[in-house]
Amino acid sequence: MLGDVGNYWQILVGLILIWVALGMLGVERCSLSGNLLYRLNLKGIKGALVLGLAYGVLSGSCTFGFIAPILALITIQKMVLNGIIMILLFALGHCLPIVIAGSSTAAVRKLVENQSWQTGGLWFRRGAGVLIGLLGLYFIANPFLSA
Repeated sequence: MLGDVGNYWQILVGLILIWVALGMLGVERCSLSGNLLYRLNLKGIKGALVLGLAYGVLSGSCTFGFIAPILALITIQKMVLNGIIMILLFALGHCLPIVIAGSSTAAVRKLVENQSWQTGGLWFRRGAGVLIGLLGLYFIANPFLSA
């Protein structure tokens, strides 16, 4: 996608990645004002619907490569029932990990409170911060190296 918008947009992406990396390393906290989110005050069924819609919009571009062949199967081969079953199975497989993760918050809370998990998580976060920072430097340097 970055190749489609031009080389110099990569510099902006690189700067954002370095900002995130600094936050992961504890140097700079990456926080945005949550004022708008607090004013929405969505709970219950409305909150679940809005969260699901946001997730669908954000993951839609990623899942299109998997859905497109199913849609082609439905339209070209006229196998409507088979296509609908495939889309339902894809939706189940796509959303089931989210349901499981949301249903097991107590177990996750115990893991997060465990001291050894916290230490391992800190080192993982630092390692990921270094990798994201290196990726940010790559995105910043790439337009100049490829020109």
